[in-house]
Amino acid sequence: MTAQLLFAALAVVSIMVGIPLAGRRIPPNRWYGLRVPATFADPWVWYEANALIGRDLMLLGALMLVLAFALPRVAAVSPAHYTAVCGTIFVAGSAALAIRSWRRANRLLAERRLHPPRGEGP
Repeated sequence: MTAQLLFAALAVVSIMVGIPLAGRRIPPNRWYGLRVPATFADPWVWYEANALIGRDLMLLGALMLVLAFALPRVAAVSPAHYTAVCGTIFVAGSAALAIRSWRRANRLLAERRLHPPRGEGP
């Protein structure tokens, strides 16, 4: 039961962290958001890449919330297996969305530099 509450809380935190990012409400900063060279190079890339990771965090959080409560009800798992399954999915999901978002930020910056909006560029 303690592990179930821990993973449910982690899921809710992921959702809450993702909401402002997905809503493009977090300006470039050093503490919160996807902080990679591409996002710091262009404010538009910052907002676009962070919106993606925000949506992904909310989806991961929703998946984890369902998993936290449904797994013990649909499968007879020991507490150790429950923790291993939930922990693995959370860590792997977090790593996958970080890599995806970093690559997306690099791609957005490259596209932006190739095709700057009108009024910008040489």
